[in-house]
Amino acid sequence: MVSPLFREVLATHLTLSGMTQKSLSARSRVSQASLSRYLSGKTRPSRPAVDALDAALGTDGLLLEAWKSSVNEELPPFLRDVDYLEREATRIDLVSPVVVPGLLWSPGYAEAVYRAGRKVVDVERLARMRSNKLGQISAAVAAVFPVTALTCVPEPVRTEQVEHLLNLPERVAVHLLPEGTLLMGIPGPMMLFRLHDGQEIVAADQLEGNQVYNDALLGRARELLRDALSVSLPPMISMQRLREMVS
Repeated sequence: MVSPLFREVLATHLTLSGMTQKSLSARSRVSQASLSRYLSGKTRPSRPAVDALDAALGTDGLLLEAWKSSVNEELPPFLRDVDYLEREATRIDLVSPVVVPGLLWSPGYAEAVYRAGRKVVDVERLARMRSNKLGQISAAVAAVFPVTALTCVPEPVRTEQVEHLLNLPERVAVHLLPEGTLLMGIPGPMMLFRLHDGQEIVAADQLEGNQVYNDALLGRARELLRDALSVSLPPMISMQRLREMVS
């Protein structure tokens, strides 16, 4: 659902602009059907859609701020866009060339990553929130990451994380990359989200946060995902490898 504040700001500035929904749709390249759903509160727009509407209406960031107000304020800013996408998605594809993807972290693994990144202060609280996130969403998830994301961490962290992975719900498919496999075309974690309205959105981790990209990168992202899956182990064999780590 769209927050009342966002709907009010959008409706007010649409009226002030003198544009119709059709003309705003044409100027922003946001479909008229989506725009209608945003105004009625039936659908919460993606960040790229909000950026496009903000620019088309000339609201100088007011529309974006209204949209951000409905995002989970307990999370630090660098996680908020992804938090929304994870909640709204029906399917999430994750490719991480170095570590286990964040959505699959156990508490101890999350703490290790956050401490290594030197980005947050309240590490333990944020780690608990992050490790609980998968249970708060309903999306099907496919995750590709290297087995070295597990074998190269301290034994207590590895054991906790492996057991966490072995107890994931059936809607999650793990694809391990065997030792010696290098994803040269993917320099950092990449996420492909399919939302309830069929829209697909690409995001990637960067040093200071998550970057959400426009539709121009969708084709490339799909190809990179396909390439990663093609060199990874199927879920059944991946789970067998995980069981061997704790047997």
